[in-house]
Amino acid sequence: MVSHIDIRSVKTAAQGHWQGLLTACGVEVPAKGKHGACPICGGTDRFHFIDDHGHGDWHCRQCDNPNHGDGLDLLVRVKGITIIEAAKVVADALALPLPEPKPARKKASKSEVPSITEKVNKLVAQTTIGQSDYLMKKGLQCPDQTLLKDGSLLLVTQTLDGTITGAQIIKPNGEKRLVSGTQKKGSFIPLSAITGMPDTIIITEGYATALTVSQLHDGVVLAAIDEGNLFAVAEQVRERWPDVKIILAGDNDWHEKGELDSNGKPKKNVGKMAAEKTAKAINGWIALPPTEHKADWDDYRQHHGTEAAKQAFSEGLYQVGEKKVGTANVISINPGKQKKKRTGNNIAQLADNEKALLLTERYEGIAIHSESEGFYTYQSGVWKKTSCLDLSREMGKVYTLHGTNFSKRALNNVVEALKIVAPVMGEPCQSMISFANGVFDIETKVFSPHQPENWLLNHNGIEYTPAKPDENLRDGAPNFHKWISHAADRDPYKMKRIFAALYMVLANRYDWQLFLEITGEGGSGKSVFTQVATLLAGQHNTASGNMVALDTARGRAQFVGKSMITLPDQPKYTGEGTGIKAITGGDAIEIDPKHEQQYTTIIRAVVIATNNTPMIFTERAGGVARRRVIYQFNNKVKEEDKDPHLSDKIAHEIPVIVRRLLTTFDDPEQAKVLLLEQRDSDEALEVKRASNPVLDLCAALAFMGEPRGLEMGGGRKTEEERQPKRYLYHLYLSFMEYQGLGRPLSVTEFGKAVKEAAKEYKAEYLTRTIKGRRQTNVQLTDKADEFI
Repeated sequence: MVSHIDIRSVKTAAQGHWQGLLTACGVEVPAKGKHGACPICGGTDRFHFIDDHGHGDWHCRQCDNPNHGDGLDLLVRVKGITIIEAAKVVADALALPLPEPKPARKKASKSEVPSITEKVNKLVAQTTIGQSDYLMKKGLQCPDQTLLKDGSLLLVTQTLDGTITGAQIIKPNGEKRLVSGTQKKGSFIPLSAITGMPDTIIITEGYATALTVSQLHDGVVLAAIDEGNLFAVAEQVRERWPDVKIILAGDNDWHEKGELDSNGKPKKNVGKMAAEKTAKAINGWIALPPTEHKADWDDYRQHHGTEAAKQAFSEGLYQVGEKKVGTANVISINPGKQKKKRTGNNIAQLADNEKALLLTERYEGIAIHSESEGFYTYQSGVWKKTSCLDLSREMGKVYTLHGTNFSKRALNNVVEALKIVAPVMGEPCQSMISFANGVFDIETKVFSPHQPENWLLNHNGIEYTPAKPDENLRDGAPNFHKWISHAADRDPYKMKRIFAALYMVLANRYDWQLFLEITGEGGSGKSVFTQVATLLAGQHNTASGNMVALDTARGRAQFVGKSMITLPDQPKYTGEGTGIKAITGGDAIEIDPKHEQQYTTIIRAVVIATNNTPMIFTERAGGVARRRVIYQFNNKVKEEDKDPHLSDKIAHEIPVIVRRLLTTFDDPEQAKVLLLEQRDSDEALEVKRASNPVLDLCAALAFMGEPRGLEMGGGRKTEEERQPKRYLYHLYLSFMEYQGLGRPLSVTEFGKAVKEAAKEYKAEYLTRTIKGRRQTNVQLTDKADEFI
């Protein structure tokens, strides 16, 4: 039995979650702070779900006393149970262990709270396929049911566009509950995939009823969970398919005349009322079990048999009233002319937040970026930035649809209200590679449809298809294989490292904190690398710029929302690389877009620079060196071998390239290891030596284990006074003159540069002070004789 302290723990754990918990417990309430239908007395508009302190507080002006209370009190009144039984129901929904008390739950951050899709996928991963005891007791032989370890049915709920909204769990004893976080309104359990345009759609309340009805009448069958959700599901179907036949296979909640419920009120046939109300609104048909006792169609089948039930279902179909037209845009087609019919509902009387909610219904999804206050709408599987002007235009259509005049100020007020009511954008799911037709999870290796909860801002435009048996690059993508083989000078190790760089682009692994620099002679394949990378990222997801743009807040604005930044034909650059360090380091950086407020965000993009001359970075802390992965392309293509259509040919091979990338780097860390090897390779060091005199000088030096080598020395010496075999700085000045280079570093900056250069040679630069002089661990090698 649950004690007083247990009830308190349940209340504490439920705080702030009552809207979802009540739904999970089978009690529908209006949105927080709204008035609506009372789940106790059945009144249509006197019930107020207050919930201002997160305790599920409510008040009904039509109910008998007690006409107010918290969430537990509401369950007690609706279900006619005790407070202890209500606590058990809530505890089950919360998945709290009973009877042990549970301490107050720490509120998780947004990044820690798993989406309902993640919850459901984890549950599905724990299931097996088999017979359900619950269904077998009803005489339903269904061997392909999804079962949890305890034999409970796991039924995934969705909306008509395929979005997963949660799941219902039915235990072997018939006890039902929704998984916490499930969005019930408008969700259903389909018995089969919905493809094409069906002739008939049948909507039931429960799942067992849906299984039975599928045997009684032809059509696509959807289980709406309960009678309170029939209208929301049917409305979706009617909006999607205006001409489809919709049958509401309702429950017959029959009762004796004058029979009272647990609250002393006359009983109502809520199943029949819900079905008829829905059918009347959407011009649907109704089929109720012809009984004089409470029954659904599964009960009827059990008592009378499938054939009798089939006959009763077909003969009992009826309609109520005439079709009602709601707020949908109704088009009547006349010869050569379309006329828009107004609904006549003046929405000017609505509050701005209510108008904002009307606007949200025009989109699959809408959210606001917390930093920039910019809007994003869910379109074709990704979240796209949507301007306030576009939203205002859409709201103007809503006003016109309702036959209501509007002003610019009225539209602006709705958009401002939308900033308050719209949900905040979540973080993009990093484990997903986004294709045109869905997402590939590189952790689970599962391809699945797009979901709003992934919060992806783009996809690469490529249709994902599974790999074919024995597929390989040489046969499946011959033009790509020819290019990569030539670019790598037929070195298989370099080929694989180039392939790893392309995987980094495909998987958008900006979080590896690396950037690519492709350098070398003209005509050696650098531009083809960039073009292939652009195909993998998607042309629409790629922005082109230069290093200077990365260093300024205004210049960076063009890269927001992109998954790849290309710096093609990069001119000679000398600087600290502040912008590229911040972007590749995953830092939040300032963005200053034109005509919008300045804000801070993270640019989640892979950066690729291509140039004939390596960039020169003056930063001495090693931040750039840790991130810079250099590839040298020096195998120039002969004139007679050049193919002006090579990039177009490779574009047709992209599906094969994608599949080979995913197969080759089944473990993404293998690609990262190859990139780090390339970063530290002799090839990369050779390129850096050409643009860094200190690094080049260090090739002629050796670093000892102790600082007992050359002294540092100072810079105020004439050429005759220099002692390059004794002082390291003098050696540096002699090297600079020998190379014909001007503007040497100061002694202090030179010391910092040597420290970083030593790391490139897998060594450590050490110093000590003796009698006021700094001694290093550097000694000369024979290579220094050339310039001393």
